[in-house]
Amino acid sequence: MLCFVSLCFSSFAVQAQETDNLSSLHRFNPDATLPVISSMNIRQVYAGNNVLAKSIALAQSGGKLQYISGGNRSSEVKIEFQQPYKESELIESLELHFDKKYGFINQVTLTYKIASRYLDILPVYDKTLQQAVSKYGEPLSFKTVQDIVKTSSSKPKFADFRANLTVKPELKDEIAQYLNYKQVTSKTHFIESENGRALLLTGFKQCYFWPKQEFAEILTLCAFQPSSGNMKGQGVTLSLVDFRVKQAIEHYQSEEAEININL
Repeated sequence: MLCFVSLCFSSFAVQAQETDNLSSLHRFNPDATLPVISSMNIRQVYAGNNVLAKSIALAQSGGKLQYISGGNRSSEVKIEFQQPYKESELIESLELHFDKKYGFINQVTLTYKIASRYLDILPVYDKTLQQAVSKYGEPLSFKTVQDIVKTSSSKPKFADFRANLTVKPELKDEIAQYLNYKQVTSKTHFIESENGRALLLTGFKQCYFWPKQEFAEILTLCAFQPSSGNMKGQGVTLSLVDFRVKQAIEHYQSEEAEININL
């Protein structure tokens, strides 16, 4: 019986701590839903999900809340998961970016890092890519890039790819702005990696793309190039964004609760 009481007390303590840590998100209605969510997800978090509801679920599944930026004007929450890795530790940092008004997630980012800077992260990169292909299917193919750019070059320029990409007109500006961040120099280009995949070489980083709905939804997997000699301690990052979700948030009309005032 004492053990039962102790377990109950521990459970209540954890729930209380979660509530305190997430206090700046309590301005949002956890039951509010967006009519549009992404088709892909990272750790079962979809772009378009409710940030408070998802943060509580992640905390209850073992995630450790790191911070919520900006207090009551916050727009990002970071939750970490940890697991043993060789003689060190593998840290998974999950960042949920959300709109400040309604609390809907508009971007999900997951970064894998090894606590020790002396261990090579290349095996983690290889395993992450393998799991991504298993979950999301094959990324953007090199042949597709060549077809879009209308070239037979073995190094199609990313600038030409962006310029020739066909997207939905209402999302064109948002998609262009997002892709602009991948253009580090004028030399940024694709190469063909294993299995005919298109690998973007941008600065010291390399990225694979999983586009959906004519690039209205994009998942990327990016890491420092193994040849750069700078992969140790840099991490492997998966990022998911859905521009339809961002547009739906802009046009969202919340159902405000009726205020009852008695004088």
